[in-house]
This record gives sequence, structure tokens and C-alpha cells, in this order.
Amino acid sequence: GRNVTLDKPAERIVSLAPAATRTLYDLGALDKVVGVDKYSDDPPEAQNKTVVGATEIESIIALKPDLVISWWYYESELQQLEDLGIPVIYIHPTSIDGIYYDVLLIGKAVGLEEAAEKLVSNLKTRVAYVETLVRNLTKTIPRPKVYLELYSPYKTVGRNTFTHQLIELAGGINIAGNLTGYPKLSDEYIIEANPDVILYESDLPLENFTERTGWYQINAVKNGKIYHLDRHITTASPRFIEGLEFMLWAFFGVSVPETSSHTSPASTSEFSIQTVVGTMQLCEVLIPRIKPEDLLTKEKLMLRLQLPSKDSLDFSIRASSSPLEGKNYHTNSFILLVALLHP
Repeated sequence: GRNVTLDKPAERIVSLAPAATRTLYDLGALDKVVGVDKYSDDPPEAQNKTVVGATEIESIIALKPDLVISWWYYESELQQLEDLGIPVIYIHPTSIDGIYYDVLLIGKAVGLEEAAEKLVSNLKTRVAYVETLVRNLTKTIPRPKVYLELYSPYKTVGRNTFTHQLIELAGGINIAGNLTGYPKLSDEYIIEANPDVILYESDLPLENFTERTGWYQINAVKNGKIYHLDRHITTASPRFIEGLEFMLWAFFGVSVPETSSHTSPASTSEFSIQTVVGTMQLCEVLIPRIKPEDLLTKEKLMLRLQLPSKDSLDFSIRASSSPLEGKNYHTNSFILLVALLHP
């Protein structure tokens, strides 16, 4: 790999990668950013910085940066900056581990190593939490087949992509998992694959999907499981955790509360998660010895569940009405308190 030497922590940064811009924000270093590319709109205030492109070398130099952070594919365009002695860090995260690496790298470059280590630790804890839930859920619930459509119609993600990893971690099966890169699928391919869940990043109206030729046959369309996915939470930044948690909800009806990238739920000794469960199946997974009918007669139950944490945690679950064995169980007002205790 390349070696980049900084005499001191960077104070004037130009970010030409939205993932880097978001990472700097999450580290509390957005004030060190003097310029960004036009795609760096997360957080929104990043666009208040001077907007420059990778080919606008003179504009970048005019900002007097002591560090430039860029996507890997701009290396040839930015060679001139390196020739002038301006340090350039190129990022190319293709996995969650790659994101962790970049967070630590950027943290070191701006003198915020401790904050970067804490952020990565919190992200790892939240990922492990989702993995535990998925492991329990999929003991009795089939993994759903998933079609994720990118901003361009019919374009999706193959197995060697970061987003494919998110789908799998959240418990889904990517219908394009046998393909690579970012393939464009046909109606026939998608209909035959018959996804249970459809996620899309574009601004297209929902009807665009329900009215596509032959799509009425698809399970996701028949069951109304089509969800808009904010592109910011599937980019290779610390916000990937929001994308993972959103997918968990879309696939299984299990919601994890919104938390900042700086504070992990599992980093505190007590926290509350209110989960809207689309079916009573989650209750069957968590408490297999208790019948759903019994749940309706109880207001509070204390249970035990293994988690990858030594902390004592409070877990609140709210179940919504759902047909089960031909009956409708109306449990909107029912709250089940679960104590998640590590022995």
C-alpha cells in the first residue's frame, strides 16, 4: 500500500468522497473540512463548504489543504497534488471491515484516534447485536429473498459488493447474489426470482414497481413489502449501521431505535428498544415455550436471551395485530419487557 506522511494532524481537509465527509462529521471534525465534492450532502451542512471536483486542481490548491481524502478512482487526477507535496489519502472500502479501517485511518490523520476507536467499537457492537437477532429469528423464520434496486431502474448489487454484505447480515438472500458487480436485471429474471422484499433507492413512485409488467406475481408486490431505502445509509460510511438496521426491519419487522453513530445501544448498561413486530413470529422465536394466546393475557414478562454483551439490557417489544393460525391477535397495546442478561 501507499504511505502517507503528515507532520501534524490535518487542519484543512478537502474531502472528495461522501463517505469520508460523513466519517469526518461523525468524528466531530467537520470544522476541519474546507472543501467537499458535490456529492457530499450528508450531513446537509457539508454543502456549505466550498464545492470542488477532483479535476479542479487549481480550485483545490486555492483552499490550501494540508490533506485531501478521495475515492481511489481519482488517483490519476490527483497525482498533481501529490507532486506538489499535498498529502492525499485514497479510500476504497468494499466491506464493513474496510469501513472500520477507513474510520481508524481518517481518525489518525485528524488526530482523533480515540474517537475513531470508540466509533468503530460501537459500530461493531451494533453489528453483533443485529447478527444475534438474525441468528435467533432465522431459526424459525425463512430468510427472505431480496431485490435491491439502485438509483437506476433494474440496476442492482452483486455478491462482491458492500451492499450485498448488508443484505446478508440483515438476514436476507440477495436475488442477484450469483452475479457480480452492479448488474442490470430483466423483468423476467426478477419475476422468476420472486423476491419477498423489494428495496429501492430512486425517487420513483411506489406505483412504478407495482405496475411493472408481470410484477403483480411477485411476493413483495402482493404482500406490500416494497420500501424506499435512503442511499445515505447504504454508502460505505459509519451510517451503514442504519442501513443494516433498516433492512432488519424490512425483512423481519424488527425495529432498532435511531441512535447516533457515536452512541451504541449496547454501550450503556440500560437502554430501551421499542420494536414494532409485523408478526407474532418474533415472540415465538424469543419465547418458544409460551403460546401466543398466553401472551395476550399477560402485561409483563421477564425473559432471558443471550447477547454478545456483558451488560444488563432492557428490551421492549411491541407486537402489532397479525393473522396467526387463522386468528387475528390484536396486541397493539401489549408491551413485552424482556431482560437481556448475559450470564
